[in-house]
Amino acid sequence: MTNTTATLIANFRTAAEEIEAHLATSACAVIASHNWIVIDDFGPLTFTVTPEGKKHRATCTGHGRAHRVNRFTREDAEHLARACNARPAFWADAAREEATTLRSHIATLKALSAA
Repeated sequence: MTNTTATLIANFRTAAEEIEAHLATSACAVIASHNWIVIDDFGPLTFTVTPEGKKHRATCTGHGRAHRVNRFTREDAEHLARACNARPAFWADAAREEATTLRSHIATLKALSAA
């Protein structure tokens, strides 16, 4: 196994463990209505939210991890998703999927390194 592969596996493992720890400890820690995120083809989107009169403007600033990006009400996430050509997702479901994908990548890298 090369140093690059070992580093990548370690980084993926650290990220997956962080996600799983966050999922385990926060089941009741978040206001129930604000559990929705926005995801495009490349992953969860981050936003800067600024006040504008009696409303707020959300500006997409890039991508992040499902457990770290902005969370919205379902209706707000649906509205933002339409505007961003993306989809709304329940953050915990997206985080579980992200951790599963990372674990799959780890297994693939280990298998390729062993061959």
